[in-house]
Formats: sequence, C-alpha cells, structure tokens
Amino acid sequence: MPSNQPGNHITMKQLALVIPLLCLALALQAQPPFVCRGNFYLVITPQSSSSLYEVTIDATTGNVVFQDLPASGMGFTLNGIGYRSVDNYIYGVDHLSGWLYRIDGNGAATFLAIPTAANPAYTYPAGDVSPDGKYLVVMSVANNHNSALLKIDLESPTFASQSISVSGVNTLCYDISFDPLDGTLYGWDSGGSRLVVIDPATGYITAPFPSTPNTGTLGSFFVDAFGNLYGYGQQGFGGSQNTLFQFDKATGQATILTTGPAAGRTDGCSCPYTLEMIKRVNPLETVPCTELTYDFEIANSSGRTQEGLAFEDQFPEDFRITAINNPFGGTVTGGLGTNSLRIEGLSIPPGIHIIRVKVEVLPNALGTYKNQASLSGLPQELGGTVLSDNPLTVVQEDSTVVRINPLEIDFSEVHTAFCSGQQVVIDPSVHGVNYLWSDGSTEPLLTVAEGGTYAVTVSSGCDTDIESITITEQETEVELGPDLELYLGDSLQLFPDIIGLPPYSYHWASEVEGLSCTSCAEPFTRPYQSGMYYLDVRGANGCTALDSVFIRVVKDLNVYIPNAFSPNDDGRNDRFFPNSRKPQFLHTFKIFSRWGELLFDGDGGWTNDSRSGWDGTFEGKPMNPGVYAYLIVVEFLDGERMVFSGDVHLVR
Repeated sequence: MPSNQPGNHITMKQLALVIPLLCLALALQAQPPFVCRGNFYLVITPQSSSSLYEVTIDATTGNVVFQDLPASGMGFTLNGIGYRSVDNYIYGVDHLSGWLYRIDGNGAATFLAIPTAANPAYTYPAGDVSPDGKYLVVMSVANNHNSALLKIDLESPTFASQSISVSGVNTLCYDISFDPLDGTLYGWDSGGSRLVVIDPATGYITAPFPSTPNTGTLGSFFVDAFGNLYGYGQQGFGGSQNTLFQFDKATGQATILTTGPAAGRTDGCSCPYTLEMIKRVNPLETVPCTELTYDFEIANSSGRTQEGLAFEDQFPEDFRITAINNPFGGTVTGGLGTNSLRIEGLSIPPGIHIIRVKVEVLPNALGTYKNQASLSGLPQELGGTVLSDNPLTVVQEDSTVVRINPLEIDFSEVHTAFCSGQQVVIDPSVHGVNYLWSDGSTEPLLTVAEGGTYAVTVSSGCDTDIESITITEQETEVELGPDLELYLGDSLQLFPDIIGLPPYSYHWASEVEGLSCTSCAEPFTRPYQSGMYYLDVRGANGCTALDSVFIRVVKDLNVYIPNAFSPNDDGRNDRFFPNSRKPQFLHTFKIFSRWGELLFDGDGGWTNDSRSGWDGTFEGKPMNPGVYAYLIVVEFLDGERMVFSGDVHLVR
C-alpha cells in the first residue's frame, strides 16, 4: 500500500544526486588504508603526474631510499599532504587547483571535493592534518610568499573549507607539520632558512629561531611519535634537495643526518600517531663485572591508552638483570637474575615514558653485544609490533650495541705535554669501574695543572689494573723589557727575549702605526704617537706567550729662529733659516720688507736646511742692512703646526 509520508518518495533529481555519492562512498571503501608505524612518505612530481613513496634508510649504506608504492602516476600534481590518524589515509590537494584527494595505502588517489575557499590565484605546496584528524591545513603561496591557510573540514560531508590570511613574519614555507604531542604547527621558511611556528586558528606566523646556515629550500617535513622534526631538502642554496635533516625544537638548528636521491617538487608527511620505542644503553663501553643501564623510551602518540601490550627483550647470555623499573604494570616473566625479560598486560598511556633495566656484566663477557626489544599487542592499524631503535644511528629499528672490553688502562689518547698555565685531563679510557688516583681522587677523570707522574688504580668486581703516566709542563715565555721612550721622528728596533721551543711564530700588534712588520722577530718602529706594542709568540710545542711594552713619544716642539744673519759669503751665518731637533716641514716661510713687500717665499722647505733659507737678496740684488719681518709655520711629523713671526737683522 503506497505511503503518503513525504519523506518516503525519491524523485529522479534526488536519485541523480544520491548515485554519485554512493559511488564515491564505495570507491572510498575500496581503498586500503595505511598502517601507522611512524612511516615517512614523500610525494614527487617530476613532470605533471605525482607519485607517492615511502622514505626509508638503507641498513647497509645508511642513505635515504625512496620505496615506491604499487600505484603511481596520479595524473595530476599532488601537494599539501598530511596523514590522518582517524582513518589512516593521506589527504592532499592538487598543487594548482586546490582540489581535495584521498590517497590509500597503495598510493592511489581518489577525488573528494573542490574546496570552495580555494583561490585559483594561489598554489598549495604545504599541508598537514591536525592531530585530531578534523582539518587538513594547507598553506598557500602567492607572489613568492605564503598568503593564506586553507582549512578543509575532513569531518564535513561536503568537506567545508575556509581561507585564513596569514600574518606576522614574511615566510616561504613549502611544507608544514603538526607536533603530535602538543599540537604545535611548525613550518620551514625556505626564504629565511629558519624554523617558524604557525597558529592554525589565526594564521599568525612567528619566527622564534635564528637562521640555520647549512640549509636551503626544504620541500618535505616529517615528525615522529616523539615529536622530533625532520626535513628533506637542500644543503645551502643552489644544490639539489637530497639531504635528510633533523631539527632541534629548542634552538631551531638543523643537523645533517644523511643524504639520498634528488627530490625536486616534493611534499612530505608522516604518521606519528602510533607507538615508537628507543633503546639506550649507558655506558656504551664497559668491562666485565660492572653494571649497565638500559632505558627503553616509549612514545605513545596514538591519542589513547594502549592496553594488553607485551614487552620483551632477550639480553646476551653473559648479562644478568639486577633491577627493573616498569611504570606500566603487568606480569613479569624471567626478569631478575636472568638474561630475559617479558612483561605482559602492559597499559601504556599517551605521552613519553621509560622502562629502565639494570644488568650485571658477568666475568666472562667480552666483545660487542647487540640486542633489540619488541612491544607487541598493538592494534593492526598501528602495525601490531614495534621494534626498538638505536638512536645513535640513522638506520631505523636497529639493535642497540654495547662493547665489553678487557680491564686495561689506556693512556694512548692523553696529551703527555701541556703548556704552562693550562690544564690537561687524564682519561684512563675505562668505563663503569671504580677509580683511585695517587692524589686520593675517585673521579673517572683527573685534571692536572702541573707536570708530574700520576698513577691510577681501576677496579671492577672481579679485576684490577694499575698504571701511571708522566705529564710534562712546557713553557714559552716572552719579555719585551721596560717601557721605552724616543723623540718624535726617531726610530728604534724591538728585541724580544724568548724562552721556549723554537722555531717561533710571531704576531706583533700596536695601538699606533709605525711597525715595519707584524710577523718578523725584531721589527723597527718610527711612531708619531705614544702607544702600546704587543707580541704574541707561539713555540714549536704549540705553547703561546704574550707581552707588551709602552713606547712614549717625546714631542720636542722647540724651534730656534736666529735674530740676525750676515750674508757676506764667509761661510758663517750666511743664510737665515729656522732650526729644530729633527728636520720638520716648513709649511710657510716668508720674508717681508718693513713696508710689507714679499721679498722671499720658502714654503715647502725643511728646518735645519740652509738651502731652504734666505740669502738676503731680492730679485738677485743684495738687500741693504736693516730689519726684516718673517712669518714661519712649522708642520711637525705628527701633523701639528706652530706659527712663528718676528724680525731678523740683516748685517753686512
């Protein structure tokens, strides 16, 4: 019987809308999801068709390898990708149009929607999915800088979107990543070679870190479950993007980890929303009958407590467990007094936590030992089992290594000679043992500031070794003597007195000009000003010494000007000229008659030089005896000038 309820009839128009949605739903259901195990993914677009790769590290070479997924060649330029923890798919947009796609575990892309807030004038190279899985946040570029955030609601049936203008510092980010632990959105500003922080709600960008000199353009950004940031891009500017970096979130500085294939036009994402485990050992080297501490650092960024897990580690036969600090509960199998440990029924909450295990190294242990822990019982979408990783290598999920050496003191790396006034550190190169030095110290290292013979006794629980070492204190001394004095215009030579091991290298420096050289042994100087002179000497033993001397320049500004002269060619007092202790420049030297007529112009001459003087003539004719006026300006070597004027008697 037909129903008269209005909601039970489907018109042809409604059917036309429902069928495509059903087809889309079926297509999405057919896409296999990824397994979230902390993987890094990279999309590369060599021409106009993108392909998705998993980024791995070759266990033999330690270099980056791109593992291609079964489906490749999407047929469009995919960018702005991010991993969504809610359904374990990667979401991204067409680099040019902003159209939204979902990528499955095979690397195949399915079209989802055309975000209404996408701007056709922008390109969209950077993106990531928020930790709660709600938004794909994509960063746009226009006019060579970031212009807006495109936020696409992945929970909306229509994938509703909004555009938020960016503000703050000017940036050029080609990728961004959310921290899975605190939700901070980081970006790499390729224009400023620096790490930046972005507020996804307001679009405000801050740059709390300085530039990193060894990085350039970075096309891909990754993050792991511990919140560690990584990037793939250039070393400096101008090269290819072939380097894997790790970033310090406290300082913003980048460390080069390894290199790999060139990867231009890329974008990256990762799945940190899982459990990862790092295994450390301290010390890295020790001797038999000592204790090792293993820290199993577990990061749970899955967003929920993981129940019913099993932790397991099989230590070497020559190790015995002495203590277990386990914050997760559960039932222990093996454990104390054995070399195996299994804990079942663990409950690991979100965050970063540590299982600490102490082991004793037995007397017969010797050589290099490797072992690896596992954490099993995880949901299949998180990979089921996690293996521990050695954080000291770039290789992923590799064994942690410890070296057990025989108890032998090794002083081969100790410098047995040191410079006076410095210190030397004596390291026996034995770890995890007890120390007793000849001066009573029980520290592993002994710092000494004077020469002598030093002995140390090292002991473990089953062995002892005693050795001594002689340290020689070497000297380099230099003495420039007492302060010196000289008259303006005089010169002198500096003679250093040196004690040490020749040959020497010299570095002279002075507050004033005048040194003939700065790297010779005994330079000359003719200073115009008083000042300090320094000599830094380095001997063949590498020891240095420094001394200084002050040279005072006495400026004798006295000028003697005769009050009479007799130009009668008797060889005595035939010319009128000024005298000084050292020849000085005559800036002005003029003779006038009593009526002011200029009779003689000797500008440009020198004091003490009779050739610069007046011979008592004017235009070649002898002048009559009488009184004549003079104006003299003397310019001394240091540039100072003095003016002299008066009368001179010409006597015949």
